Amino acid sequence: MSHTSRPAERGTQGPQGPLEVLLRAMEGPGDAGEPVVDPDMVALFEEFLGEAGSTEEAQVFHGATKPKGRPYHYVMRDTEQRGLCLHEGRLVATALQGANNAQEEPISVVPNPVLERRRCPLIVGIRGGSHALSCGIGPEPQLKIEEVGLLDLFSRGPEATPYTFYKTYGGSTHTFEAAAFPGRFLSTALGPGEALTLAPPPDVTAFYLRRK
Repeated sequence: MSHTSRPAERGTQGPQGPLEVLLRAMEGPGDAGEPVVDPDMVALFEEFLGEAGSTEEAQVFHGATKPKGRPYHYVMRDTEQRGLCLHEGRLVATALQGANNAQEEPISVVPNPVLERRRCPLIVGIRGGSHALSCGIGPEPQLKIEEVGLLDLFSRGPEATPYTFYKTYGGSTHTFEAAAFPGRFLSTALGPGEALTLAPPPDVTAFYLRRK
């Protein structure tokens, strides 16, 4: 994982910045350039849902679905190499050094079986998948950690939407759009000690992921 300055994270330097990749992906099919395939996500979705059909449309949900796989776990860093820590019930991006590395909180993901597969819908959580990251169900997103398991949410079908993020892969970095709040993306705050939030472009954070 290489270090990139904050301006590059915001997608303001060069035609191939993370934000430009993100915006091209949001424009839909038929645009110039081919999408970048994330091999981990191909494996994850096949493990849980089998091989994708020719149209890769959303799965049909027939009541409770028993998950066939286990969550994938990742160390998640922003482009300033800040890792995630749990502080007073909130996820905070923090510069980790030495003994502080033990505080880093990996994320866990499983697929959402009812949303459009080609958009890579992931139910996201922490603590090995025993807690989930929720955007809430109100008129405005409220990012919070809830004590509900990712595999339980996988089996609930449409109820998992507030816990789901569409992941876009730009070749080296990833962005996470809230499925329940289109146009709002998981983002770190500029100030130290401030919790993760959901922000619209151009204030979108690109993240590096490293599989554990």
